[in-house]
Amino acid sequence: MARGRRAPRLLEDRVRFETLLSDLFAGLIHVDASGLDAALENGLHQMVAFLGMDRGNLDEYIDGRPRVRVSWAEPGIAMLPSILAAEQFPWTADTLRRGSVVRLPRTEALPEEAAADRASYERVGTRSHLSIPLQAGGPMLGVLSFDSVRAERDWPDELVERLRLLSEAFASALQRKRMESVLGERLHFQRLLSDLSARLANVSALDFEKTVYGALGAIRDFLGVERAELVEFSVHGGPESSWSTLGTSDMTRVPWLMANVRDGHVVCVSRLEELPDIKSLVALPLRAAGVVLGGLVVAAVAERAWPNELIDQLRLVGEAVANALASAQAEREAARLRQHLAHIGRVSAMGELTASLAHELNQPLTAILNNAEVALRQLGTAPMNLAALREILADIVADDKRAADVIHRLRALLRKGDLAHVPLDINDVVAEVAHLVRSDVVLRKVTMTVELAPSLPGIRGDRVQIQQVILNMVLNGLEAMVDSNGRERVLAIRTARAGEAEIMVAVEDAGVGIDGNDVERMFEPLYTTKPEGLGMGLAIARTIVHAHGGQLHASNNSAGGATFGFTLPVCGKPSR
Repeated sequence: MARGRRAPRLLEDRVRFETLLSDLFAGLIHVDASGLDAALENGLHQMVAFLGMDRGNLDEYIDGRPRVRVSWAEPGIAMLPSILAAEQFPWTADTLRRGSVVRLPRTEALPEEAAADRASYERVGTRSHLSIPLQAGGPMLGVLSFDSVRAERDWPDELVERLRLLSEAFASALQRKRMESVLGERLHFQRLLSDLSARLANVSALDFEKTVYGALGAIRDFLGVERAELVEFSVHGGPESSWSTLGTSDMTRVPWLMANVRDGHVVCVSRLEELPDIKSLVALPLRAAGVVLGGLVVAAVAERAWPNELIDQLRLVGEAVANALASAQAEREAARLRQHLAHIGRVSAMGELTASLAHELNQPLTAILNNAEVALRQLGTAPMNLAALREILADIVADDKRAADVIHRLRALLRKGDLAHVPLDINDVVAEVAHLVRSDVVLRKVTMTVELAPSLPGIRGDRVQIQQVILNMVLNGLEAMVDSNGRERVLAIRTARAGEAEIMVAVEDAGVGIDGNDVERMFEPLYTTKPEGLGMGLAIARTIVHAHGGQLHASNNSAGGATFGFTLPVCGKPSR
């Protein structure tokens, strides 16, 4: 009779268990990624309660280490640590890696080779244990395990097979979540790469630093690391410039790391003695046209793996960064060459003003000499005329300042330094050039007029380079009037408003005008109509004006001669 009563109860338990499994399967199939953990925890809880277990764990292998994904324990039973050390259960871990179930009715009865496992089970209070590997047609994804703490128990074959079915459902859910996560990360990476490529594609040298910091921040956030750095190498191979999301670069203090990247090697390390807070790091060389221009470094304060797929993604990001770095370097080099060429142009212009400058200096120096001789004579008279002597000395000081001003203006035009885009008053800039060429104009018997429009808005630019453009146009105008054939030699320099957003500077001469064949080519480098000309003056002038956001133009005057001028964008307060 007892056996007869037990049979319906076993059948009822089997039906309840299979119903529970069916419900769990259905729930796991339809759950989305955001609700997976809750569904797994609910399923584990129901299974632990149904089987009368004390504790259940679903461990997932992440970066080769088991981590508790979800767990459940009956009241009064301690939970297991969230990160399990496989070395504490070496025999169990090895058995699971072979795809076998670990079935332990009595953990005390483990063989001698499992002594470490026996001690670990005793430490966490486990008396009976069952572990089933989670697999979904590939490497082991994790482990489904159950513990009995308060009593020992058996693990019959039928129960193990049913729990295998549950483990397959859990494994499928984890695999689906991983695939969705991988797909999401790939889509996120594609968006990141597209965004970075768009940001870096046409970045100018002026905006390079700001854009690089933004790109490094995006890379750091995508990878979930604490820092990202870009290091640019000099032509000699050492670090020249660096940008870091932390504001200061640490990687440049690690010579061997920089040397390996400079040699074109990808470097992955788990710990740096030079940087104790870094637990994981990867550094990639940035190449453009076969040359290593710098390195991209990402670092984390925690240990982490750098899988090949992630390295490949970083390489793609590195290509976009390398292209931007190469473009910025080329732009800087072009600017350096333009600046050097402009300096040559200024030196050449000063050569044309030699007679004028000699005259400018000769006047105050002659006056100083004459006044000094008069002062000496005054010192030899008795009584001395102190009032006259003071007046003479005051004249000497004034003439000395005149000579110093000439030298100062000359040095300013000849200096070779970095560009300085600062707010400027265009009328002041024009007036300084007019003062510089004043003597040359007189020596050439030219009448010069300067018409400065009042209340012009300010501009922004490099004073010396803009003066160079004006000086070039003035010298061209003076040169055009050498053979005036009796016509009056007049040179007019004017400033004016050119619409709401620009100002204009024009130099009008009464020379021979522009030949129709020269109009199209006169701004080309190396094109000249002068027997001894280099053909660089107007080409340099156009380059300077374009770099300031303006336009250079030239036209013939209806009454003869030509007008050269340029426009520049306004930026601020009006001039006086």
